[in-house]
Amino acid sequence: MHDAVAIRSGIAQAIVNRKGAELIGWQVGANDLLWSRRPPGWNQACPLMFPSCGWSESSLVEIKGQSYPMPVHGFISMQEFDVVSISQSEVTLETSDDEFTRTMYPFRFIFRITYKIVDSRLNVDISVKNTSHGSFLPYSIGIHPGFRWPLSSARKDTWRLQFEKLESPLVPCISSEGLIQGSQRKISLHGRYLHLKESLFQNEALCFLNANSKWLSLVGEKASIRIEAPDARHWVVWSLPLQDFLALEPCTGHGDMEGRRIPFDERDYNVNLAPGEEQLFRVRFEFAQHEE
Repeated sequence: MHDAVAIRSGIAQAIVNRKGAELIGWQVGANDLLWSRRPPGWNQACPLMFPSCGWSESSLVEIKGQSYPMPVHGFISMQEFDVVSISQSEVTLETSDDEFTRTMYPFRFIFRITYKIVDSRLNVDISVKNTSHGSFLPYSIGIHPGFRWPLSSARKDTWRLQFEKLESPLVPCISSEGLIQGSQRKISLHGRYLHLKESLFQNEALCFLNANSKWLSLVGEKASIRIEAPDARHWVVWSLPLQDFLALEPCTGHGDMEGRRIPFDERDYNVNLAPGEEQLFRVRFEFAQHEE
């Protein structure tokens, strides 16, 4: 843990790893809210996504006529970050392009993230700046928090998702390679609520593309976690069989469409920053306990 930093406010604490600037712990009182990264399951807790969200076909992207490798959700989780400022309740970390990133993504950038904890609320502000002199910076961005599910109950099916607004019950099917297919499947939304059960994720993640909602809440009998993401376009909800977590992922981009490889710098959902420009992606987590 020597590469991690902790911030605190009241009874709450958050722990951030310098590798990937990943949030690896968030506690409010006795409530440990993030997935513990236990083997042999998912080995992350809250990775960041940049400059791509989701899977690219064959793990490759085409940029200006040349092919480059692109890991799932990009490469930012592999980067070492520098701590540029820290106080008791707030920390800012930063990384930038280097020889390694330019083997996958031939652009210059600065990626900065600030975590600020205020009691039961955790604010995340991510900024991306184009430091090139002559080219636009195309990217998509997101965050991939995995929350403990169930949190305070032994039964997963006592939990539900609440959406800010009504969403379509039709979600795209996902291929075994993680690509978005043209076919859809129907899930049982009840108004703004989705009752949770493991079988929802037997055929991969639920992708709510071009979603109406700017926040989601994971709601149980005794507690809830709300995520606000005003800059997101899509929400992805994902879990693994027999793993006690649920990932709720706000993002601006998504995985490739099966059979339709589009050059990376022509993806219509990309942010395209002009030289010298900077753009913010904001996320807010909030934990609440319910009255008995």
